[in-house]
Amino acid sequence: MILLALLLAALGVSDLMRSRAPGGLWPAALAGAAVFVVGAMGTGLDWWWNAVGVAALVSWIVATAPFASAAPDARRTGATSDRPAYWAVRGLALAVVVVFVAGPAVAPPAGWLTRWYARLPYTALDEVSFSTFALAVGGVLFLFETANVIVRAALRGTGSEAQQADSAPVPTEVEAPRSRRWSRRAAGPAVAAAAEPFAPLKGGRFIGPLERIFLLTLALSGEFTAIAAVVAAKGIIRFPEISKDDAAGSKAEYFLVGSFASWGLVLVVAIVLRFTALN
Repeated sequence: MILLALLLAALGVSDLMRSRAPGGLWPAALAGAAVFVVGAMGTGLDWWWNAVGVAALVSWIVATAPFASAAPDARRTGATSDRPAYWAVRGLALAVVVVFVAGPAVAPPAGWLTRWYARLPYTALDEVSFSTFALAVGGVLFLFETANVIVRAALRGTGSEAQQADSAPVPTEVEAPRSRRWSRRAAGPAVAAAAEPFAPLKGGRFIGPLERIFLLTLALSGEFTAIAAVVAAKGIIRFPEISKDDAAGSKAEYFLVGSFASWGLVLVVAIVLRFTALN
């Protein structure tokens, strides 16, 4: 499972970096590649895994560039196609399955990272293997920003994001009041203030990761009742917005698609961690 841990950690670090500096694809790629290479060297993996991991990382960064930023202008560009991003998401899902199945065939991690972990003075980690620890770190990094990229791709793929943008009213021109004689300003059209359209919470890019980490912690702790309470609370909080939905149901669809995509990623990480811990 160390391969999956390194891949998730590299993706998480690279996406976190480019989210803070939109357009900086290559610095993000270098940061993610450094994480993968250092992790591979510290766990005793064969050198050729570095080439495989870096190639997968660069392909992901280039393909998902339209979804790297939360700014609408960065995502709604018609000059670029979204198809590579969807294939990248499918490729990532396939890579997770392949690594998950073929993981036991890879030699157990052995290197300076494993020796560092064994020397940690925390008794709570005595029964936690290094692979489980590394996968937990990689999963958390993945759920921070890479999960946001996947959720944006899901919203764009279902058309939910486009429906929200198209629902914004267009400002209309109204006649401006006549100017006074002593004023040189000529009367002309003025733009009337339009009603504020529906938009997701501006803090969604931060609330989403916090929600996913919180749900992951509850899932690993077996607190499934608390998970149900959090999911119900989120629905109650967003109910006023959804209740004002139009006939097309775009707000409800936006909420459901985004939420289920986010929760699904948490579920996948939790299942992989559970399986790794039991083995």
